[in-house]
Amino acid sequence: MADHEALIERINSVIFTPVRAQVGYEMGHVDDFLDGLVVALRQGRPVEALVDMVRFSTVRFREGYAILEVDEFLASVVAESKGAPAPEQSPPQEQSHHTPADPHVEVPGVIEEQHGLFKRLFRR
Repeated sequence: MADHEALIERINSVIFTPVRAQVGYEMGHVDDFLDGLVVALRQGRPVEALVDMVRFSTVRFREGYAILEVDEFLASVVAESKGAPAPEQSPPQEQSHHTPADPHVEVPGVIEEQHGLFKRLFRR
């Protein structure tokens, strides 16, 4: 179990790009699935079959996670769970779009799902 602690930490700390103007994976479904992967890893179970079987709901005109990012991350989780080295961190120039130009500007920490009109009106 201890050999998967670094992978569990990567799963717990991953941040996906939210998308709204294009199709994305429903945030809640992805987050719940990642929680399930952590449980499976802690129990020493293989995660490849779980990742192969999952099909996330998609959203449009609501905030979701970028599909390609989620798929690539899950592929790296499977590879790392089988013993492949963890992917290297992105170079700083690729991460610069997440950092505000003004260091005094506060960056939001957690992305909250925005519910659609129907959900807001009928609380479903």
